[in-house]
Amino acid sequence: MSSTAETSTKAPVTWTAPVPVVPAPELHVWNSLTRSKVPFVPLRGRRVTWYNCGPTVYDASHMGHARNYVTQDILRRIMRDYLGYDVDFVMNITDIDDKIIVRARQSYLVRQLREKHAELSSELLQTVQDAWKSYFASTLVRFAPPAPPHESETDPVAAAEQRAGEGGWEQVARLAEDPEWRAKASAEAPKFSMWFKALNDSRSAQVAAAVALGAGETSAEQAALLIDASEDVLSAHLDKTLGHTVSDPAVFRDLAAYWEGAFFDDMARLNVERPTTLTRVSEYVPEIVSFIERIVSNGFGYVDEASPNRNVWFDTVAFDGGVCGASKHTYAKLAPWSKGNRELLEEGEGSLSTGASTTRGKRSAADFALWKSAKPGEPAWPSPWGMGRPGWHIECSVMASEVLGEQIDIHSGGVDLMFPHHDNELAQSEAAHQCGQWINYFLHTGHLHIEGLKMSKSLKNFISIDEALSRFSARQLRLAFLMQPWNSRMDFRESAMAEVRAAETSFNNFFANSKALLREAAARGATFSDGKNRYGDAEKELAARLADAQLQFRAAMCDNFDTPKGIDLLLQLVSRTNVYEKATARALVNVSLIEAVAQYVSSMLRMFGLGTGVVREGEIGWGTEAASGGVDTESLLQPYLVALSSFRDSVRRLARSGAPHTELLQLADRLRDIDLVDLGVALEDQEDGQALVKLVPAAELRAAREEKERLQAEKAARKAAAAAAAQQKRREQLERGRVAPADMFRPPHAEGYGTWDEQGIPTHDDKGEALAKKRRKNLEKEYERQTKLHTDYLAARDAGEID
Repeated sequence: MSSTAETSTKAPVTWTAPVPVVPAPELHVWNSLTRSKVPFVPLRGRRVTWYNCGPTVYDASHMGHARNYVTQDILRRIMRDYLGYDVDFVMNITDIDDKIIVRARQSYLVRQLREKHAELSSELLQTVQDAWKSYFASTLVRFAPPAPPHESETDPVAAAEQRAGEGGWEQVARLAEDPEWRAKASAEAPKFSMWFKALNDSRSAQVAAAVALGAGETSAEQAALLIDASEDVLSAHLDKTLGHTVSDPAVFRDLAAYWEGAFFDDMARLNVERPTTLTRVSEYVPEIVSFIERIVSNGFGYVDEASPNRNVWFDTVAFDGGVCGASKHTYAKLAPWSKGNRELLEEGEGSLSTGASTTRGKRSAADFALWKSAKPGEPAWPSPWGMGRPGWHIECSVMASEVLGEQIDIHSGGVDLMFPHHDNELAQSEAAHQCGQWINYFLHTGHLHIEGLKMSKSLKNFISIDEALSRFSARQLRLAFLMQPWNSRMDFRESAMAEVRAAETSFNNFFANSKALLREAAARGATFSDGKNRYGDAEKELAARLADAQLQFRAAMCDNFDTPKGIDLLLQLVSRTNVYEKATARALVNVSLIEAVAQYVSSMLRMFGLGTGVVREGEIGWGTEAASGGVDTESLLQPYLVALSSFRDSVRRLARSGAPHTELLQLADRLRDIDLVDLGVALEDQEDGQALVKLVPAAELRAAREEKERLQAEKAARKAAAAAAAQQKRREQLERGRVAPADMFRPPHAEGYGTWDEQGIPTHDDKGEALAKKRRKNLEKEYERQTKLHTDYLAARDAGEID
């Protein structure tokens, strides 16, 4: 009892709170609102509310979409899977939009035309000709030379028709044959080549159709050929003349639904996770109407009462400088330099919402539509202002607010959306919520350029996601994005993809080596020891490299998600581990340390979304495709592979011992390079004579083998070309020696000389004048050179080398 009392009265143990040698980094992000890197502070603990602008679904997704959505997926994964935030990620689908309306109408009307004209007819040909003329008049007629002055003066109408019709086209087509003229035209009109092709293809099809009709041929195949070749010129013409007749809402929804499905299929192939919540504009129209009513009641929106259209506009003048509590509203926070940019403002309103008829009643050119009144040929919903549809910008404000609340941590999207879309979102949301800061952090991904140029169909550098995935794997594309700063412009170049392939190969080789070493260690047993210390200075240095890489990697991720540095750190760590493994005797390699590095590198790469298939705990590599029946194929096959490898080692030793059986070596190499490759087995010969067995996906091994064969073929082709060039050069040299030196200065080989010495060297010209001493000396030198060339020629002729 006394001892217990004694203990209780003793002073507490002295303890000093540790001071970190390296403080934990805090996340800083590039915020477009401040145009600087700022600390990231969520509103609610570790929960992050995040709204990402989704696609307008009217066409196939392209590499610009991939750049944006893969990048946002990477940032989301870093925040959630590495930095430990709870991310509520919301993304919208824009399924009500001018582009969708126009594309849906055009597709529907062309489809109707096909159904109406199942066979070729003069009526169909006339429709195509009218469409062609309209298309030419709106695109390339400007390049047709004007009619001669006397013609334009006598009949200006005929001159105009000539310029806009076949005559004008023939002039443009002739001019386009001149590359220099065509280059100038393309500089003036970047879409020149695209327009020219559409017109030319249709014109050729019209000629063929006219010939077919003349011969009495009216087949369905001929009709289809004409419509297919003329679809571009038909689409615009049919929409202009018949677009107002399209009234079925299903026409617009069906197109949007189709391309929405295609978009998510592409995203799945790129390993982009679906959002926590997906919203569609068409599902939020009542909420949008209520939101607009709040903006109007707060004094920042107005109805165009004087016009029958009854559009509802956002009042940018009232908002800019307006007061909200202690805060003052500011319009165009994100891109104040674009404020008033008429081209961007009109583009933001959409192709169906510009022009005097649709913008009449606006108080300011910068005001934008909150609600668009219905026009024939457009989908419409009820509202207090009559039938109509939402403006483009209002949709995101409403859906983000409905799902995430009146203040949101992060809003993201492509930098091309900064103005006017995101600036208009901010304005109308702060006007509705009467707040000074609706979004705390705006994250904008950089533009994507192709080989230095902005991606464009007219520049023929437009790459769809489907096309990109036919050339590169999803992992390679994601790696390409990871190796560039997420918020900077990215130039997608073939040379950059070569760097990506090299990085992927480095990781692949490292994983294969690491797994091979681990399998060998497992075969020795968990308790194996030969009494040798496997943690010396080399191991301590590698362990320190791992710890330092982990610290630097976290700092990089917290420094505005610096993924290029992160990938570089992982590659450096892999390289340093390879150096350690190569410099250490195989039996003394510290496999546990190799495993620690490999697991860390693997987990970081998978965190970036580079993994595939099923990932088991402690898995090394990208992941493993699920095997049928849940069988671990690696464990199942390993004993057989080791036995097969041992057999090959023995065969190689036998052949190298002096036995005259070199065929055995060839057989062993065939086993390594062909048979086992197709089984997904790589054998790497080691200095100790025992191959290192690796299990690698057969596709990777075949690709490596094909690449090796390609390089060998290229090398052989270069060698053959060099040999052919050398042979040609040799023949040319020998041909120069065909003329005997005694004849080289005589006709027909030379003119202007009249007298020669016994060797055949000229002494006088053809006028009888003696040659100057200097000239004679030069001729003697030429004679000596020709003598050597002729000697070589004779020798080659005698040897059959030349005729």
